[in-house]
Amino acid sequence: MKKSNILLTVFTLLIGLLMVAPIFFLISSSLRPSTEVFNINLFVPNITLENYIAVLETNFLRSIWNSLVVSVTVTVVALLFHSMSGYALARLNFPGRSFIFAWMISTLMVPFTIIMIPLYLITHNLGMTNSYAGLIIPMIFNAYGIFLFRQFYLEFPSELEEAAYMEGSSYAGTFFRIVLPLSKPIIIPLTIGFFTANWNNYLWPLIITQKESLQVVQVALAHLLGSGYETPWGIVLAAAVVGAIPTFLLFYLIQRHLVDGIKLSGIK
Repeated sequence: MKKSNILLTVFTLLIGLLMVAPIFFLISSSLRPSTEVFNINLFVPNITLENYIAVLETNFLRSIWNSLVVSVTVTVVALLFHSMSGYALARLNFPGRSFIFAWMISTLMVPFTIIMIPLYLITHNLGMTNSYAGLIIPMIFNAYGIFLFRQFYLEFPSELEEAAYMEGSSYAGTFFRIVLPLSKPIIIPLTIGFFTANWNNYLWPLIITQKESLQVVQVALAHLLGSGYETPWGIVLAAAVVGAIPTFLLFYLIQRHLVDGIKLSGIK
């Protein structure tokens, strides 16, 4: 083996260890008794599940359910709407198309903190505070997904669409039967992005809901941190592990499709 290959292998292993180390210490610390949470020993001499039992006795599982409902709904609806918008901007000729696209892209330069108060006032006037609608609907619309879909469809083989049109298919039929099923290379990474972004969302759920029954994972974790004079770090770490499981499962289930999508998108 060449010296350069050995150095590259060692460097890759070090980077991998640096990425895995925080997860390892998170899990190992959550399995320690409360008095040993900050023990830096690599191995856990006294493994206990008391922290996880304490998490199950709280309403944290309800928070996980709320985050699942919000994240899955936003992801599915956003992918549908963004793909249709991106396809229309890439393939259909209509007046003002370039202006509409430029206007959408310009919204990416506006930080969420600037529109947060107006968005809350609109949501409040529509009666969507303290509801799933308030958590879900404002998070669906994002120019980032529309932009990526448009760029993908600009390079999509037009011969497939022309063949469908010759068979008498409409724009909608061609999109849903041919174009959308072949959009996996862009759908898979956006699925991960939309789901994790909404799963990790903290600020908007904190603002729009005050009901404990509607708390999402990140808000519930923050409440655990400030639940008393002394922070129950063992329970907080256990809750963090439980809260991270859905994102790990999502990536594990679709990682093969993600790699395949990257390969396909690299083939011209």
